[in-house]
Amino acid sequence: MIQFENVKKTYGEGEEAVHALKGIDLTVETGEIYGVIGFSGAGKSSLIRCVNWLEQPTEGKVLIHGQDLNSRSKQEIRNIRKDIGMIFQHFNLLNSKTVFQNVATPLLLSREPKDKIRNRVTELLDFVGLGDKADQYPDQLSGGQKQRVGIARALATNPSILLCDEATSALDPQTTQSILDLLKKINKEYNITILIITHEMTVIREICDKVAVIEEGTIKEKGTVFEVFTNPQHPTTKRFVRSVMNDQLPESIVRELEKKNFKNVYRIQYTGHSAGSPLLSRLSRKFNLDVNVLYGNITELQDIPYGNLIVEFDGQQSDIQRALHYIQQENVYVKDVTRHAG
Repeated sequence: MIQFENVKKTYGEGEEAVHALKGIDLTVETGEIYGVIGFSGAGKSSLIRCVNWLEQPTEGKVLIHGQDLNSRSKQEIRNIRKDIGMIFQHFNLLNSKTVFQNVATPLLLSREPKDKIRNRVTELLDFVGLGDKADQYPDQLSGGQKQRVGIARALATNPSILLCDEATSALDPQTTQSILDLLKKINKEYNITILIITHEMTVIREICDKVAVIEEGTIKEKGTVFEVFTNPQHPTTKRFVRSVMNDQLPESIVRELEKKNFKNVYRIQYTGHSAGSPLLSRLSRKFNLDVNVLYGNITELQDIPYGNLIVEFDGQQSDIQRALHYIQQENVYVKDVTRHAG
């Protein structure tokens, strides 16, 4: 478990001071994959570096499995760090050393026996799919392979926590997906708690259980991925969600509707079993409506189906009102977006 209690971090003093973190309260439960998302300069890098004490908070507490890092000796901090692995955006590999030697480095620093090192490194390279690359050098590898080496190295000391600092932002989409699949495998098979910082909402959607949105050093919103994606509250969260959910009407369609002085346009959000229900067909038959689907999609969030449609109803106003009441009785979210379609 990772806990932040009113964590503040300030760089510099006086008028030159930069307040990177302004009172962070956040809990990452054991076994979770937790994502912290924010734009550049939001404070997310300072946040994650406080976990392994690469940065020390100016105020507040960071607790790892209940241990307050503020009250620990240097030796105790070193021992706690062995339980925390970290992977980086730009891999941070040693180009003069082979893949095997890079992964072995944390074990060498811990003065582990040679047999143990050989067995552990071999096991990890097989696990990340690089068993045949042990004698190659980083310059001979692709970006995705380099990140796999970084992940194997981060796992060398059997940590219970893995920190991911923009671990996929230097990779192409296909490689990113393979790395995210590997992280999910690590979480599932090793029961490792993973804290990810990123500016990519697709990463949050694909892998995380929970998410926190950070801006100007404060947490603006947090919750399960399903909660935050389906009902974002803060403007910054809405911007991030829209970047991956495609829940806005294209401008071309908005212009067409405005020409028609459009009315009776509604957003309908389905969750769970209702996403597979033929609701629109029932509405059309039951209330004698023409239903025009303007835009929408159905996706999965945390293995829960989620549909988001923007539709136009054409019919008698009394029938439309009866249809809206019927939708609400079906526990389906509906909102009139006529004047700001989307």
